[in-house]
Formats: sequence, C-alpha cells, structure tokens
Amino acid sequence: MEAFIDTLFSNPVYMSIAVVLAILLVYSIIKKIIKWIFLFGILLIIYAIYLNYTGQEVPKNMDELKESVSESVDKVKESAAESINEAKESTRKIVEDKVDEKIDEILGN
Repeated sequence: MEAFIDTLFSNPVYMSIAVVLAILLVYSIIKKIIKWIFLFGILLIIYAIYLNYTGQEVPKNMDELKESVSESVDKVKESAAESINEAKESTRKIVEDKVDEKIDEILGN
C-alpha cells in the first residue's frame, strides 16, 4: 500500500488522474444529495397539497409537520390492521365452510 501511495505522489500523471477521479466522486456525491433534497421537497409539496385538499390544516413549523406525518402513519397502520383482520376472518369462515362441506360429503357417502 505504501508503494502505491509513493508511486501515486511521485508521478504527476497519476496524481492528475487521482485528482480528476476525486473531483468526479465529489461531484457525483453532491449531485445525489441535490436529487434527494429535490425529491424530499416535492414530497413535502405533495403532502401539503394533500392536506389542503382533504381540509386538514397545513403545518406551520417542523414540530407540527412531524406530528401530522406521525398521525397519518398511525391512521394508515390502523386501517391496514383492520383490513388484515377482516381478511383473516373471511378466510377463516371460508375454510370452516369448506371443511364442513367436506366432512358432510365424507360422512354422507
């Protein structure tokens, strides 16, 4: 590893290649960060439009925004849990009916 570093710093061509690669790396990282910030901003705008459309109050500061998002997530969790429970019950009922039919069929023959 030490020989690699010595070769890199002793030859100006290798040094310029390393500098160009470092600049490209920093550029790509900054570009990715900007994309994430842009995406987050778009999501916040869509969320604010959704709140306005549904008649809810748009948060004025970060604490209200965090509270609003956590409440929305809780609502989604509750509705998902209810849907899962309903699916379980309907599946259980269907299976019980099919088992009863098969038992009647077996015992009836």
